[in-house]
Amino acid sequence: MDPAPAPTQLTWRALLTLQDQVIARRQALRGGMSAAAWDWRFSSRRWQLAFPGVAVAHTGALTWEQRAWAAVLYGGEGAALSGDAIVRLVSGRGEEPEHIDVVVPESCQRTRHGQFVPHRCSQLDSWRHPVRQPPQLRIAPAVLHSSAWAPSDKAAEWRLAAPVQRRLVRATDLRRSLEAMPRLRRRRLMTVVLEDVERGAHAGSELALLALLRKHRLPLPDALQFRIRTSGQRYLDAWWEQPRVVAEMAGAHHMEVGCWDADTLRGNDIVVGERHDRVLLLRFTTGNLRHDEPAVVQQLRSALLP
Repeated sequence: MDPAPAPTQLTWRALLTLQDQVIARRQALRGGMSAAAWDWRFSSRRWQLAFPGVAVAHTGALTWEQRAWAAVLYGGEGAALSGDAIVRLVSGRGEEPEHIDVVVPESCQRTRHGQFVPHRCSQLDSWRHPVRQPPQLRIAPAVLHSSAWAPSDKAAEWRLAAPVQRRLVRATDLRRSLEAMPRLRRRRLMTVVLEDVERGAHAGSELALLALLRKHRLPLPDALQFRIRTSGQRYLDAWWEQPRVVAEMAGAHHMEVGCWDADTLRGNDIVVGERHDRVLLLRFTTGNLRHDEPAVVQQLRSALLP
C-alpha cells in the first residue's frame, strides 16, 4: 500500500477535508489557491478568520475541534497540541479548556493570542504522536504538561489523577515521561502525586487525605480501593492492614439521601466482612479535611499509632 501523501503534497481542498474545514494561508497557497482567491473568500463572506492567517471554511460557530485545529495551525510548522486540549480530544468529554496549549519549536516567534498559548519545547519531535490529528503530543507528556500548566497545585494534582482514573493513560507511562522532563514545573509535586495514584488514589478527596497524612507524618495506607470480602466489590477507602483501620472519604455528593443510605450499608459490609478480626471504621468528609484538620489528625493518630 502506498503511504498517505504528506500535508505539503495535498491540494487545499483535500486539506480542508483532512483538517475539519480549517486551513492556514500558507497551506492554501502551497495547495494551489491563489492569493486573490484567498482574499475573495473573506470579502465575499464565505470564510472567516480564526487567527491571523488561519481560516475556517464557513461563517458559523466553530466547534471545539475546529478551534483546536486553528490554534495548532496558527502555531506554525512543527507545532502540536498539548495539555488540557489533548485530554479533551482523547476523552471526548468534559469542559472545553479556556486556553488551547500548543507546543512549538524553540525557534517559533509566536506569542499568546486569544485562546492560543504557546510553549516552546526542545523535545517536541520525540513526544509527538505519529498518527493522531490535529498534530498533538502523546497522551503521557500532554497530561504532565496539563499538570505543570495548571492554575494551582490542587488543580495540578487532579489533572494527573483523573486521566488515570478514566483509563486514558497509565501511571507507569506518566512516571516514565516525567523522568525525561527534569526541568518541568511542579516536578517534585508530580512525583509524590504519582506515588499516590499508583497506590490507588483517583479522587481529590483521596489525594487530600494522603497529603494530610504526609504533612503530619502519619502512616500511609497499605491500599486504597479496599475489597470487601463478603461482596467482592471495591470501594475508594484507605486501608491499614496492621491496625485493621478503614477510613472512608465522602465528598459532597455523598450527602444525598441515596448515597448516604448506600454508604451506611457499605460501612456495615466492611465490619461484617472482617468480623473475624476487629476493624475500626473511620468516616471523614472533604469538609472535615478542610475545616477540622486538628480533630481529623487526632483521630487518625489515635487509630493508627500504638
